[in-house]
Amino acid sequence: MPRTRRAARVTSWVAVALLGGAPVVTGGVAWAEPPSDDDVAAAHAAADAAALDVAGAQSRLDAIRAELGRAEAAVQTAAEDYAEAREALADAKRETAQARERVDRAQRAEDAARGTLAEAYRTTARANENGLGPLDVVAGARDVGDVVSGEAAQRAVDRKVAGALALQADVRSAARNADARWQAARAAQQDASAAAEAAFATARRTAADLTARTAAAEDERDRLFARLADLRSTSVELERQREADRQERAAAASEAAARERAEDAASSGGSSGTSETTADRAAAPDAQADPEPERPRSGGTDDGARADDERQAEPAPQPTRTREPAPDPDPAPRPDPKPDPPPVSGVGQGSAAQGREALAWARSKIGTPYQWGGDGDPGYDCSGLTSGAWNAAGVWITRTSRSQYLTVGKVSYDRMRPGDLIFYANDTSDPSTIRHVAVYAGGGMMVEAPRPGIDVRETPVRWDEVMPYAGRP
Repeated sequence: MPRTRRAARVTSWVAVALLGGAPVVTGGVAWAEPPSDDDVAAAHAAADAAALDVAGAQSRLDAIRAELGRAEAAVQTAAEDYAEAREALADAKRETAQARERVDRAQRAEDAARGTLAEAYRTTARANENGLGPLDVVAGARDVGDVVSGEAAQRAVDRKVAGALALQADVRSAARNADARWQAARAAQQDASAAAEAAFATARRTAADLTARTAAAEDERDRLFARLADLRSTSVELERQREADRQERAAAASEAAARERAEDAASSGGSSGTSETTADRAAAPDAQADPEPERPRSGGTDDGARADDERQAEPAPQPTRTREPAPDPDPAPRPDPKPDPPPVSGVGQGSAAQGREALAWARSKIGTPYQWGGDGDPGYDCSGLTSGAWNAAGVWITRTSRSQYLTVGKVSYDRMRPGDLIFYANDTSDPSTIRHVAVYAGGGMMVEAPRPGIDVRETPVRWDEVMPYAGRP
C-alpha cells in the first residue's frame, strides 16, 4: 500500500479514536484494528504537517489584516493631505480676492490723482489764456484784490502742480505694486488649485487601492478558511468564527498594551508644556468614566476660581513643633531626574459643558456619510466633524487635524473628558504626520468619521498610534 494512503487511513483512524466514533470504512475495508508503530509515526507526521499548514494559514490571515490596516492608514493620510490642500486653496482664494480689491482701490486712487493733475494743468492753462496771472490760480478767484509778486505766485502754482505730479506718481506706484501682488496671488491660487486636485486624485487612488485590496483579501480569506476547515475537519463558518475570536483576543491585547504605552508617555511628561489647569485635573474624570454633573456657578465664576474657593474653605493646618532629623552623613546617590519633555503648544478654552455639547453634536451626525474634505454638505471627513462639533459648541478651532493638534490644549489620556480630541499619526513624534482625529465620548468610546465607505460612527477608542496627548479645544 502506498505510504500516503496508509498515512491518511491511519490519520482517519486516530481521529475516530480521539472522537470516540465508529471505525472508518475506506475502499470497502473497515480499519478497526490498531495501527502499527510505523503507522502511528506516520499519523503523527501527517498531523504535524497539518498543524504547520494551520499555523501558516493563520499567519497569512494576520498578514492580510496588517496589510489592510496599513492601507486604511494610507487612505486617512491621503484624506488629510487633501483637507490641507483644500484649506490652502481657500486661503489662496481669499488672498487673491483681497489683492484684487487692493488693485481696484489703487486704480480708483490713480484715476483721482490723474484727474487732480489734469485739473491743475487746465487751471494753469486757463489762467495763461485769460491773462489773470498765477495769483488767480492760487486764490481760485477771478478778481484779485491784492497785488502780489508774480514770481511768488508762479512758484505756488508750480508747487501745486508738483504736488499733483507726486501724488499721481505715488498712487501709480501703489497700483503697480497691488497689481503685482494680485498677479502673484492669482498664480499661487492656481498652484494651490493644482495641488488640491493632485491630492484629491491621490486620495481617490488610495481609496480605490484599499477597496481592491479588501476584495482580494476577502477572496484569500475564504480560501484560507476552507483550508483550515479541511485540515481540522470542521466547517468554514466555524473557522471564520474561530479566526474572528482569535483576532479579537489579539486586538484586545494589542490595544491594552498600546493604551498603557500612551498613558505612560503622557503621564511621564508631568505638567510641563500642557495647558491643563489644577481645576481641570481636579474635575476631570477617569478615562473610562463619564464626568459628574457640573456644580451650579454664580457670577460667572470659572473652574479655576471654584477650585480656589474650595482650597480656601479647607482648614489651615496647625503648626507643630518637631525636631529636625539629623542629616544623613553619607546619603545614597539619587538618580538624575528625567528631563522635561519639549513644550507642547496650544491653549484650551472650552469648558466641560461645551465639551459635552460638542459631543452631542457629533453624535447627532452618526450615520452621515464620509465625504472627502466634507463640512456637512452632504458628509464629513474626520477633521470636518471635529471642527464642526466644537464650532457648534461656541469654540472655534481650525479645520485640519494637524493644525488642530498644534492649536488646542493638551491633556493626558487619564484626564480626558467627553468632547476632547484623540489624534492618530503615522509617526507619533511628528505632528505633521497626523492622519486622523476623533471626539472622545467617555467610557472608552469615541465618535469619528473614519474613511470613505464608512459612515460617522461611535466606536471603541483605538489606542495604537495615538499622539502623546489628547487635545482640549
